[in-house]
Amino acid sequence: MDAPVPLSTAPHTRMAQLAEAVRAQRSDLTTALLEVETHATAVTELDWVLAALTPGPATGWLSQRQSIGTVFAATPATLPLYSTLLFALAPALAGNRVVARPASASRDCAHLLYALAAEAGLAVELVDQPWGEFAASAAEHADGMVYCGSAEHAARLDQDLPDRVRLICQGPGVCAVVVTDTADIQAAAESVIATRIFNSSQDCMATERVYVHHAVYPDFIDALLAAAGRVRIGANADPDTQLGPLLLSGLTDRWLADPAGHGTVLRAPEHDGRVCGLGIIEAAADAPIVLEEKYCPILPVVSYRGDGDLAEMLALGDYALGLTVFGAGLPVFGTLDFCHVAVNSALYEHEDAWSAFGGHRRTTVVRGLGRRRTGPVLVPYALTDPL
Repeated sequence: MDAPVPLSTAPHTRMAQLAEAVRAQRSDLTTALLEVETHATAVTELDWVLAALTPGPATGWLSQRQSIGTVFAATPATLPLYSTLLFALAPALAGNRVVARPASASRDCAHLLYALAAEAGLAVELVDQPWGEFAASAAEHADGMVYCGSAEHAARLDQDLPDRVRLICQGPGVCAVVVTDTADIQAAAESVIATRIFNSSQDCMATERVYVHHAVYPDFIDALLAAAGRVRIGANADPDTQLGPLLLSGLTDRWLADPAGHGTVLRAPEHDGRVCGLGIIEAAADAPIVLEEKYCPILPVVSYRGDGDLAEMLALGDYALGLTVFGAGLPVFGTLDFCHVAVNSALYEHEDAWSAFGGHRRTTVVRGLGRRRTGPVLVPYALTDPL
C-alpha cells in the first residue's frame, strides 16, 4: 500500500492542464468517439468533461483531502471519456495512484484521455488484463476500488475483496418517468423520447420505463408515438443522427427478438444488425421489460390509476436510480428511494460531475471505514481522507 499523498493545490492545476489538453485535442477526441457513439452524444460528452475540469466552489474541498493510496478502476464502455473522468481520473485528481481497466469496446477512446491525463501529471496506469486477473490483483494491491458493471460482478467483488479495500460499485439503474394527470403531455412525451434515445439508448440515466396516469394515457401515447416517429436514425458521423448503431448489442436479442412476448406492441422495434429503431411496448408493472435495464432502444409504458397504485409499482424491482415526474409537483409515492429526482425537466439537465451519484436497492454499493450502504457517492471524496 502506498503512503497517503497530501494534495495541496495540485489538483486544480492538473485539472486546468487536462482541460487545456482536451480543448486542444477536441477534434481528435471527437473522431475517436464517433466510432462508438453519435456526433450529438460526442459533443455533449466532451462538454461535460470540460465542465467537470473547471475548478470552482464544487471542487474546493480537494485541497483539504489526502489520498488513500492505490485505487483500481473498472470503467464502462459507454460515454468512455466522461466515465473515465468520473470513475478513474477523479480519484487520480484527488491524489491517488489509479490502475485502470477500460472496457474493451471503447478502449481506444479511453486511452487517448489517459495519455492526456498522464501528461498533466496524474498517476494513472492502464492494464489490459482478463477480468479475473484484474480483480485478483485488486484484492492484493488496492486500497480502494471503483467498479461499473453488473450487479453480479459487484456482489462477487464485495465478497472477494478484503475488508480493508474501500469499494464503490455502480450497477444497473433503470430510471423511471411518471406522467401525472396534470402534466404537459406534449412536453412530457418529447422529453421521454429524448431521454430514452440519449447515446442511442445506452446510458444508465436514460429513461427506461414510463408510468402514465390512466386519465391522460390515450393522449400521452398519441404524443409519444408522434415524437418517436420524428427520431432521426443514421450514421454516427451525421450531426442530425439521434439514434445510431449500438455499441453494445448483447441485450438486443432478449428484448427485440420477440417484442410481443413482453406486452402489447405499440410501435415495432425494427432493427437491422446494430442499427435499431425505437420500439414502444405497453406492459404490466411487474414485467421484466419494465424492471430490468435494457441498454437498447425499447421503451415500456405502464398505466396507473392513483398514487397508491403508483407507489406499489415504483417499489417493484431490484434497481432504483433516477425518477422524473411531469405534472404539478411530486405525488405521494410511499417510496422515494430514487436518488436523482427531476420535476418537469430531464435528469440530464442537472448533470454535475462533482455531485454524488448512485442509487438504492442493487444499483449502488459503497463500503469502507467500517460501514456499508447504498445510495449516492462522490467517488473522489470517498477515496480520500481528511488532511
